[in-house]
Amino acid sequence: MIKKLTFYLFLIFIIFWSIGPFLWIFLTSVKPPAQIMQLPPVFPVTYTIDAYKNVLLGSHFPYYLFNTFMVSLATVFTTIPLSLLAAYGISRFSFRGKTVILFIIIILFALPSISLVAALYKLFHVLGWINLPVSLIFTYCAQNFPLSFFLMVKYLDKIPGEMDCAALVDGCTHFQTFRYIIAPMSLPGIISSAVLIFIFCWNEFLFALTFTLDESSRLASVGIALFQGTFEIPWGDIAAASVIVTLPLLIFLMFFQKYVVQGLTSGAVKG
Repeated sequence: MIKKLTFYLFLIFIIFWSIGPFLWIFLTSVKPPAQIMQLPPVFPVTYTIDAYKNVLLGSHFPYYLFNTFMVSLATVFTTIPLSLLAAYGISRFSFRGKTVILFIIIILFALPSISLVAALYKLFHVLGWINLPVSLIFTYCAQNFPLSFFLMVKYLDKIPGEMDCAALVDGCTHFQTFRYIIAPMSLPGIISSAVLIFIFCWNEFLFALTFTLDESSRLASVGIALFQGTFEIPWGDIAAASVIVTLPLLIFLMFFQKYVVQGLTSGAVKG
């Protein structure tokens, strides 16, 4: 009984520890300006949505949200087919250089983002891609490909090779087998990879700050960081923008959490 009580108390502590910062940001967003910087911090006596009005109606933040959504979606629809095809080739075929390819992908996965900024900025400047969404889409695809690739490989390895053999015996080509048999069976892995890629793109800051220099192409993560006031920092507006940019991800995960868990744990337990 004591062990169970201790476990539940610890679980409650972890939950509040995890969601505490978001709840505090939400409370900050609905506080009157006079109470935001009050020390010690207090719960708001009266609530206001002026900060949300300022963010949604009095700033360019809705455009930032639209840019973020389009860039994230384009990255998902570009990265998933490429990583799925690559994973199918690695999972189903043996060829010379396979180990080298896997090693190179691991290196790409381990490279810190900061080490790539200068080279990518120079490349995109030469191509004329600075301030264009294509620069972020190209970067995010390269950045998220290794993660999606390894998730796909783990999931494809769980699909019996006899499925491929049966399709080939029935007259399918390798591509038809991939398209009509393997890809539909890999749907949970595809969804989990897509959700993770979307989240990483939605939250990414470094490349978005470096490659977008004007408001027409700015993303939400950068827009929050660059909120400015005339005489003081608008903490209420920043908190409201943080809540707005977080809610879509929470809703997204509520619908797809089963697939995310299934995709991340694929290959962890062998039957």
